Amino acid sequence: MMRRVYYRFPTRFDLNFSLMVPFPRAIGAIAALHRTHTNRREGGDLFKHHLILEIADDRTRFLPVDLLPGLANEVTESADFRFSVHETLLRPEGRVPVSENTFLVRVVDRGPQSEVFVVKEGTGGSLDALDVRDRLKGACE
Repeated sequence: MMRRVYYRFPTRFDLNFSLMVPFPRAIGAIAALHRTHTNRREGGDLFKHHLILEIADDRTRFLPVDLLPGLANEVTESADFRFSVHETLLRPEGRVPVSENTFLVRVVDRGPQSEVFVVKEGTGGSLDALDVRDRLKGACE
């Protein structure tokens, strides 16, 4: 059992909130989001958001969560994730890549609940930390 933290995780964050579930359940629900997608309509356009989820490994890099089975039982105290959300515009003539949104997410064990810190890497893309919060809260319900 161990913490999975990234040593370059920023000390300033965009959003801090709590998930009202214990740490192992929160980690399991977050890991289940790997390689999922959602669709969103904006005006007359339809966008697909494809989520790639990685977890910190050896404090210096990230690995896809599907390489670590039993993740929820292995990690204790704290876990850092990198969320990459690929945004694609869906049109009748084909798909058009729009942007990639990347977020660092730290989940910390606080007993009966889990505290979450979200930081957006870069300025590109249309998503923000509130979108990540909504996705995580939805996964943990």
